[in-house]
Amino acid sequence: MSTPKIPINQVILTGVVTDEPIVRYLAPDYPEVRLRLMTSELLSQRLVGKTYEQRYWHRIVLRGEAGKYVETHVHEGDTISVAGRLEYATESDRAGNLSHITEIVCQHVQLREDASPTQQPKAASPTPSPSNQETTADSPKLDYSDYSPSTDEDPLA
Repeated sequence: MSTPKIPINQVILTGVVTDEPIVRYLAPDYPEVRLRLMTSELLSQRLVGKTYEQRYWHRIVLRGEAGKYVETHVHEGDTISVAGRLEYATESDRAGNLSHITEIVCQHVQLREDASPTQQPKAASPTPSPSNQETTADSPKLDYSDYSPSTDEDPLA
């Protein structure tokens, strides 16, 4: 008899922060930071042969240490990598209309220095460049190996 598969709820995204992060404190020294992250991919039309860019916007929520890091280091236009889980919720507006939302609640975040060439580098960047392998004390390390599925969980293996 085979062992049952444990469901996995994990997301890893790299994209551009489209708005300045919104910070509020749930408790002293415990921030909740919300931001929008844009990702994109190049798709090709089979019949026409043209390629186009498809963009996606994601709601990102960071709490605790990850929220503190984003509050002090991440700004609109920065490229970041996040790792976390999906959460679903329902919101109601003043008129009583319900809308279903999907958020990514992140445990890990990393500011990327390998941003697009059109983006101006920041003068006081808190994270080291990719060529410099030193890590600062306030720079969390995003380890993708923690999120890789095992061979029995990976549907593409």
